[in-house]
Amino acid sequence: MTYPRLLAPFLIRSFVGALLLTVNALVQAANPVPVNDLKGLTDPNGLKRYTGSILLYRDDAAYDELKFPMGKVTSKDDQAVAARSQDHSGQRTTLQYLTPAGKSPLEVVRNYQQDLNAAGYKSSFECAGDACGSADWIRPGYFVSTLVPGAYWNNIGDNSPAACAGGTAVGEFRYALLDNAATGSTVAVMAWRPGDSSVYCDETEYKKRTSVVVVKVDTKAREQAMETLSASEMGKSLDASGKVAVYGILFDTNKADIKPESRPSLEQIGALLKQQSRLKLHVVGHTDNVGTLPANIDLSKRRAEAVVAALAGSSGIARDRLTANGVASLAPVASNGDEAGKAKNRRVELVLQ
Repeated sequence: MTYPRLLAPFLIRSFVGALLLTVNALVQAANPVPVNDLKGLTDPNGLKRYTGSILLYRDDAAYDELKFPMGKVTSKDDQAVAARSQDHSGQRTTLQYLTPAGKSPLEVVRNYQQDLNAAGYKSSFECAGDACGSADWIRPGYFVSTLVPGAYWNNIGDNSPAACAGGTAVGEFRYALLDNAATGSTVAVMAWRPGDSSVYCDETEYKKRTSVVVVKVDTKAREQAMETLSASEMGKSLDASGKVAVYGILFDTNKADIKPESRPSLEQIGALLKQQSRLKLHVVGHTDNVGTLPANIDLSKRRAEAVVAALAGSSGIARDRLTANGVASLAPVASNGDEAGKAKNRRVELVLQ
C-alpha cells in the first residue's frame, strides 16, 4: 500500500508515539515504587525509621570497620576519600529506605537528628550539597560508597527498587553523623532526591520521594575465630610454599599498635625462629583496599615493623634475621568486594629470605 507523501510522517510519528507509550507502560510495570517493605526485611531493634518509609535494603555484619566522613569527600582513583574521617569498628547495620512523596531530605535528616538526640546521641558533623563533596552520584567512588558495603552495588543490581531509588545527578544531598558517648554507638544518615537511574524504573514516581541510607555501628569486640598456627605448622608452610599467612596478629583500624590478643601468634613465630637458628624472614604487612594506596603502603610497613620489634623484644630474636616490608592491598588473596574478603586480605605474611 502506498501512502501520500504528507501522510507518511504523521503515521511514523503516531507509530513511534504509540511504541513509546507501550514501552513506558511496561517500564513502569516492571519497577514501580513498592508499597511495602521488600520481602524478608525488617528494622533492627532500637532504630526507628522515618514515618511511612519503605525498607528497600538491609545488610548486617557482626564486625566491620568504617571511616565515617567528617569532611569533604573527593573522588580519587575510583575511590571516595574524605578529607577527615572518624574510624569506628563493631557490629554494623546498613539500611536503605524510600520516604513518602513530598518529603525533603532536610526534613528527613532533621527528624532523625531529633529522635537520636532524644536517645542520647550528639551531632558530630553534617554537610549538604557541594559542601559534602562528591555526592551527586550514588555510585562507587562517590560519597555514599564510603559507608555502604562494597558488595552493595552487586546486591542491588541495576533495576531493583534500591537501585531505582539511587541514581545519577541526585539532588539535595544531606549527611549527618551522630555519636552516643554512653554506648559508643555511631549513626550516619544520608538523604537525597533520586536522580536518573534506569529506563526500567518508574523514575517519575521515585523522584517525588527521598532516599535514605542509615548506617549504625555498635561497639562490639571482634570474635576471635582464627586458630593460632603452631610453630611446626608455620615451618611446614614455609617449606612447602616459601611463605605463611598469619591472621592472629591484630591491629585497630588505621593503627600499627599490636593488640594484646596477638601474643599467642607472636610466641609461635618466636618459637619457630628459635628452633631454626638460620631462618631469616621477610615480615610483610598486607591491608584491604579501604583508603588510599600510599597511606596503606605506609600503614602496612609500620605494622610489619611493629611485629619485628615485638619479636626482637619479647622473644629475643636478632633483628638482622627479620626484614619489615609493606605491600598494602597489592597482593590480595580474596576479593575486596565484601567484608569476608577484606578480612582475608588483612594479614601478616612471613616469607623466606
